Amino acid sequence: MLILKILKFLNLLYQVGNSLDLIKNHIFNTLNLGIQHIKKTGKYKDLIINKEYEYLDITPKNIGKGYALNFLSNFLNVNTKDILAIGDNVNDIDMLKVSGIGVTLADSYDEIKEVATYTTENTVQDSGFAEAIYKYVL
Repeated sequence: MLILKILKFLNLLYQVGNSLDLIKNHIFNTLNLGIQHIKKTGKYKDLIINKEYEYLDITPKNIGKGYALNFLSNFLNVNTKDILAIGDNVNDIDMLKVSGIGVTLADSYDEIKEVATYTTENTVQDSGFAEAIYKYVL
């Protein structure tokens, strides 16, 4: 059964072509999946590997990093208000919203900066993660 689903999905990709927007729309409209189109281009270029690229982040509907953080907090019996989360990509938004302190980095997407509690002064390449740890943990 799984093989049949995979073959149908590959056929879909062949029919739609290589446009991630078309693939995203088709998946969103026909399958029970959550999907985000992430573009690491322009000012969001991945400087660590010095490349531009795009990808689709596909998950079961209503499952993401925020859900995982809630699950972990319940499992550990820790209030989400006592959790520091650090993220720099659009698939981190729900996690930052759920956490007590949501930190993003200076070179993060603008959508993330809008929901973050704190945006570092430094980029990921210039120790933005360490900045957040020093500010809130040490």
